[in-house]
Amino acid sequence: MEAEGYVVLYADALDYINPSAPIQISDLLIILAGAFSDALQEHHIDLAAEGYWTRFTNWLTKTDVDVKELNLKAGFDVKLELKTSASFRQKLSQAVEGRVGELDNEVKSFFEDGFKAIRKSRGSDAKVVFLFDSLEQIRGSLSNEREVTRSVELLFSSYLKLLAIPYLHMVYTVPPWLKFVLPGTNMVVLPCVRMWNKDTARSECTPGIEALRSLVERRFSAGGLQRFFGPSPFSRAVRLIELCGGHFRDLLLLLRETVLRTTSLPVSDESIEAAIVRVRSNFLPISLEDAQWLAQIERERATLLKNREPAEIARLTRFLDTHVVLYLKNGDEWYDVHPLIREEVCKIAAANTT
Repeated sequence: MEAEGYVVLYADALDYINPSAPIQISDLLIILAGAFSDALQEHHIDLAAEGYWTRFTNWLTKTDVDVKELNLKAGFDVKLELKTSASFRQKLSQAVEGRVGELDNEVKSFFEDGFKAIRKSRGSDAKVVFLFDSLEQIRGSLSNEREVTRSVELLFSSYLKLLAIPYLHMVYTVPPWLKFVLPGTNMVVLPCVRMWNKDTARSECTPGIEALRSLVERRFSAGGLQRFFGPSPFSRAVRLIELCGGHFRDLLLLLRETVLRTTSLPVSDESIEAAIVRVRSNFLPISLEDAQWLAQIERERATLLKNREPAEIARLTRFLDTHVVLYLKNGDEWYDVHPLIREEVCKIAAANTT
């Protein structure tokens, strides 16, 4: 994006939020402006006034918001308290209750000032992208799963307009289950590289296989690849490629584990199989309940989310996060079980069919 002339600002949500706690729209608006302010500082863009954390504290004290219980003494760190103190978040939410509109105006005003500062520094035609990453890491514990899920759903349903910041292109990384509970949301899910087709036999998708072959070759170099795998390197490396499910990280993990188990070159078949067993163990064990759902996904190539209960949403999110279930696309979107455990899933489900 920078090569195309954009000014790209980045923030990691985990630097500002507690991913195990519910998040209110007031919290997120404050955090977005504060993260934007921090990103401007990292880019050495001068706001010519106070940063947002100071500005927000001053806004609280200058309005008729009841802030007595917030204890905003000199040196008080709003950013730290928002992340670490549940009581502060609760008090703040109560303090600005009924004033979300005013808060939103204050936040948007700060973004406007920041945008003007960017254009003053980088040129009058500068285009700005703000990436707010890791928001998909919000998930509750067993005790508050429903509450956390509901809070995130509300953010992107009831308050979506407040999250559209004027002057900027905003990009949020969000939990994948939002795609299923809020189907009208403008959301893009990045698919895995497709290595098989959506047919009964899972026939080979040659372009996908070739893309990952190219990645492996660039990782090893042509000479290194032959030295490691032998005279016909791809006839042996293709087993690792086929088992990665089209997921880059899983492919690199399979290759890494193979390297770690190699005692002489070229690598032995035993070392390759040992690496596969090791990476497969990351997905195991699989409960009977999970195996039955996964076996149905394997047959029908769909998510099969039956309801919007937090427990079901959390389970599907876990499947997608851990790559047990892969999101694929060729025209239509579809899903499949990771090839490393596909047979195992079907065996567990079949053995317990009554």
